[in-house]
Amino acid sequence: MNKFIRILGIVLLGVSAVFGIIFYAGPETAGGAPTFTNTILLWAGILAGIAAVLALIFPLIEMVMHPKKARGSLIGILVLVLLGLIGYALASTEPLTFTKPDPNNVPSILKLSGMGIITMYILVGLGILSIIFTEIGKAFK
Repeated sequence: MNKFIRILGIVLLGVSAVFGIIFYAGPETAGGAPTFTNTILLWAGILAGIAAVLALIFPLIEMVMHPKKARGSLIGILVLVLLGLIGYALASTEPLTFTKPDPNNVPSILKLSGMGIITMYILVGLGILSIIFTEIGKAFK
């Protein structure tokens, strides 16, 4: 498995280097922009997709191989899902008042945006509380 990852990394690095050379050494459009800009952006999207898939697959493989260690990770994931559900329940669907009409001013988008903001507030608050309690705990030791 490690050999596969190493070979995959070398191949992706090589292709990225070739695209980088083509980008900087390649021709330019009439406006002066590099011709291969869309190719580089497409390659960046492919690399991001590969990274996302690998970021999901490898932890799953690790959980299957070491199920006892997976319990802590699953509890963390469940807590994050619970916090997201709390944020969703607290989010409002009331339309905002704008001077110009906004196509994103619909209840479904407002609910998800509100969920993200409220969940972020909860996580920031929990982070600050954990810092405070950690420092207080150190003071008493």
